[in-house]
Amino acid sequence: PRLLFRPNFTQYSGYLTSSSGSGGSRRLFYWLVESSHVDASTAPLVLWMNGSSVGGLLMTNGPFLANDRAELERNDFAWNRLANVLYIDSPSGVGLSEPGPTDPTELNDNATTRLNLGALLHFYSLFPEYRGRAFYIAGESYAGIYIPLLASAIIDGGHRPGLINLKGIAVGNGLHMPYNDSVFESHRRALTDAMGISYSYRGSSVMKTNKQRTMPQYTCILLKDSRRVNPYNIAQRCYSDGQLDNYLYLNSTGLTSFLNDADARVALGVNENFAVNFTICNDTLFSEYIQSVRDVLGEFQSLANHNVPVLLYTGVLDYMLPVGLTLQLLERLPPDPVSRQDPWFWCLRKPGYGLQIGGIQRSYLGGRIRYRTMIGTGHFVATDRPEIGLQLVQDLLTAGLGHSTTESCIATAASVDWDSNLGWRFAGLNFYDCSAAC
Repeated sequence: PRLLFRPNFTQYSGYLTSSSGSGGSRRLFYWLVESSHVDASTAPLVLWMNGSSVGGLLMTNGPFLANDRAELERNDFAWNRLANVLYIDSPSGVGLSEPGPTDPTELNDNATTRLNLGALLHFYSLFPEYRGRAFYIAGESYAGIYIPLLASAIIDGGHRPGLINLKGIAVGNGLHMPYNDSVFESHRRALTDAMGISYSYRGSSVMKTNKQRTMPQYTCILLKDSRRVNPYNIAQRCYSDGQLDNYLYLNSTGLTSFLNDADARVALGVNENFAVNFTICNDTLFSEYIQSVRDVLGEFQSLANHNVPVLLYTGVLDYMLPVGLTLQLLERLPPDPVSRQDPWFWCLRKPGYGLQIGGIQRSYLGGRIRYRTMIGTGHFVATDRPEIGLQLVQDLLTAGLGHSTTESCIATAASVDWDSNLGWRFAGLNFYDCSAAC
């Protein structure tokens, strides 16, 4: 229902059963969209993780984008052009998944890892044709914790390559460790002073607040007295009529209305016995969830040592999870001897145009860990700059994380049919003008 175009791909949705431990079994909602432009029977599988992942499907990189009228428009830069993409609402209580446990011991990173792995194993039992297929995990924000823990559990559990053939991971604007006063202060000075943003501490030090709080909650403290700033992208407006509870930084009205539409929920197979009204964020879970893992640098190193490439990237306009946060973690690794602050490139898919500068990158551990900054983007890279988002997934699917060379550019360009009337409605930037794109 509410589709404005006829999809040329197969899709499935429903529930995956899993358990986080003592809390019993839980059912997580999933939505699988198979590839539209490559052979779905052989295309790799990409698991996308954020909260809610289905919200990410309808707002960022899925084949459908919900407009303000709760209609689904075609996303010309959908990631399922290049791969089959699986979206799972996790942990319990997120999106359309079954409400989560009340036991605090089940509201933490380790329990969520068990839940995610169990759901993934159930997926492979439902779709045995994906067993042994190239598998990637990508996501953003707190998936910076979820993804490396899940990837490590896959390796440690011996599930690959016959069942789960893990080939790489990518995390955008990720939270990889507890927030640190020094990064908070340096980023606050870099952005608030330059942009004229007011700020306020609750107490003399951020770290004197509840130590179980995650970084976004610290940022909410900082910006509580300034409702004119969009912390996900300081160059973008706030949405005064948004549905994101008290934040008003995302225009989630359309997708919320769609996912609460009775006909849409029937079509998606939503279980009304336990599913509540969809909201883009679960405030209860957000406030009670415990970040039980100190940081995930060890997991990144282990993945690299098992030849699982790691691609990390950050939009430079993101206030919630700034560039400095990831860099502080990676500074504990020795950079590759030949790695400098080199540019990386994306492909401008217009006849006569080619590579454009996307930001800077550094590599670690022989190029198996790569970090990129993203020019002109905030927290939601695939929303702010959908062209760059598609280049990212192309590079993730390329051996060695790609190098954004001319060959990579040509390969990505072939995945999108040129349309002179696209209008670039997603970003508000003129990608045709190199001075704007670069």
